[in-house]
Amino acid sequence: MVVKDLFNPIIKIALFILIMFLVAKWAPYDGIVSAITERFDFEGAQRFTAAIEGEPNPEAWEAVSDYFSLLINTLISIPLLSALITTYHIAVKRSTTGHHAKEWMTSTVQRFLKVFLYTWLFWIVFRVMPYESLINGSQNSAVYIAIFTINMAITTAAYMLIVRLIKKEKLNYDNSRINDLR
Repeated sequence: MVVKDLFNPIIKIALFILIMFLVAKWAPYDGIVSAITERFDFEGAQRFTAAIEGEPNPEAWEAVSDYFSLLINTLISIPLLSALITTYHIAVKRSTTGHHAKEWMTSTVQRFLKVFLYTWLFWIVFRVMPYESLINGSQNSAVYIAIFTINMAITTAAYMLIVRLIKKEKLNYDNSRINDLR
């Protein structure tokens, strides 16, 4: 049971990464990204990237384009992942598709919330932690990999804590409703 609980999220993350790569390769969303980035002047692009990165980006146009490309790719990939997993559940359970349409919508919304919560936490940790003291002007790739790994570990721990607190609160709420019905 523990192995299944460990591998299920890993398989889903790997599947999500694969879907994102396939969407990036085959989905023609460059026109949408261009339409969005055309609305930014250089000053606006610098303000936007500075808000995300915490410092001015010398290549603000490219960064804005990359950010919106990643956002649109995510907006396409999450429903596709949910559809693929729901299709798998339909094949395994061999039940009606009406129930699974609701399951697909619910899982899509939950995945959007999870991805954006995790991304937001990653960004907050990245902005709060004093990584400049670790770099000290170094261009060593190992230092950057270590910083990324530390940031991922802190973000994952914070995410797991928040999810655990939400589940505990939901369980307490459900138990109180059951007691109220008695």
